[in-house]
Amino acid sequence: MNKLIITGANGVGKSHPAARMAKVRPEIPIVSFDAIKLRTAWQQRPRPEIALSLDNKLKGDSWILEGGPSLLPLAVTKADALIWLDPPEFVRAWRLAARPWKSIGKTRPELPSGNVDWPLQQYKFAFRSLKNRSKFQSFISEVFQSSEHLEKWHCNDARDIEDLMSKWTKNTN
Repeated sequence: MNKLIITGANGVGKSHPAARMAKVRPEIPIVSFDAIKLRTAWQQRPRPEIALSLDNKLKGDSWILEGGPSLLPLAVTKADALIWLDPPEFVRAWRLAARPWKSIGKTRPELPSGNVDWPLQQYKFAFRSLKNRSKFQSFISEVFQSSEHLEKWHCNDARDIEDLMSKWTKNTN
């Protein structure tokens, strides 16, 4: 398990397990899909540029790719494991509500510079994201079910993530 995708809808906490996994195995780099697809001021790069940049990042022998479901068509064939973070909706809503206040006026570590969090802007994004929950879940579920070549985890809570971390840690020994 050296090429992992950690995905889920916005606000599920993808960057946290990615950072924990990289801490256990620092030789495996984290690839943030948001860092690839965004320019500054929350402007998205053109799709061909995103695909090319992601393809270049995934040429290595190992990586932890974290990002939303739009990365799946571009990366799932290159991975050997897929982790779907899918907490209860109230957990996701709480995280989306709290996130802008934790990093107000700053750029989160997983984002390229110039993508500063401001609550109003982030809340508009969060409401759209929460509204599209079923669309995200259906798409990820379809990819999850059809990717037979992958080792897969569907994590709904902290216990599932701890089980995953335990397995990840054991694989390093």
